[in-house]
Amino acid sequence: MLVVHGIGTRDKDHYLAEVAGLNEALGEQVRLIPVYWGDMGAPTQPLDSILPYLAWSVREDRASRYGSAEVRSAVASRDLTQVMDTVASGWRRWSGETRRRVLAAVYSLVRSQYQWASGEYTGDLIVYQRHQATVHSRVWREIRSHAAGYGEPERPIDVISHSLGGAMVFDLAVAGDPALHVRSLLTCASQISYFHIIGCSPHRLDPTSTGRPVTLPATIGAWTNFFVPFDPWAFLAAPVFTLSDGRVPEDVEVYAGDRGDRVLAHAASYYWTHPVFLARARERLGASGTTG
Repeated sequence: MLVVHGIGTRDKDHYLAEVAGLNEALGEQVRLIPVYWGDMGAPTQPLDSILPYLAWSVREDRASRYGSAEVRSAVASRDLTQVMDTVASGWRRWSGETRRRVLAAVYSLVRSQYQWASGEYTGDLIVYQRHQATVHSRVWREIRSHAAGYGEPERPIDVISHSLGGAMVFDLAVAGDPALHVRSLLTCASQISYFHIIGCSPHRLDPTSTGRPVTLPATIGAWTNFFVPFDPWAFLAAPVFTLSDGRVPEDVEVYAGDRGDRVLAHAASYYWTHPVFLARARERLGASGTTG
């Protein structure tokens, strides 16, 4: 089974560790093959220097205005979950002025986090568009090195993807040369339907709006698409696409208990450790009957 990462992945060792953890969670009967392409993009740390609200939100002189030590610590660490927990626990006992300052801190932090993530998303999207052939070649290289014969019509491969990685696999399956044959496609935080609606689908798909879902080629056998409600880069697949056998992709919401209140929950680590994803992934892999 291939695993293709999405935006903002520059630490290969960390990515491989995430895949190893996912492999352990899915069971030893599954063999995951990570595809790493993050080295094609430049480091994203310099984004700090051009995001106006980022510096504003973490400066100590600004943070000192936010009231309690807990709020100052959360804002300075840029940990949005910690900030929201602190707000929830302290809101009733704070004065009106303290509440105003805390809300200003939350706003600036959310905006800076969104700007950072948007910068990574836009940058990696451009990287993929400029190096699409190289990325596709790398996917095939990993398959032929670690699962020779898979991805062909006779031996379709299973795929787990995150974010832009799903679009890469989709493009390969729909318009690749050669086309990648996928038995079961599991996408997390996918933008595939968004790209189609704005006219960026592979050339073999009709980009016009007919009012009906577009039928995909038989190179994609099954498709389960996972999304988080507060993920701004996750889109539904079923309203836009139909599989070749008439079924529609299954859109699955990963929202459970106190894990569901996260803002900008786009990271692969959120999806790949979520119990809903893991349960559906095991179910899908069992149904596909493949470990490759």
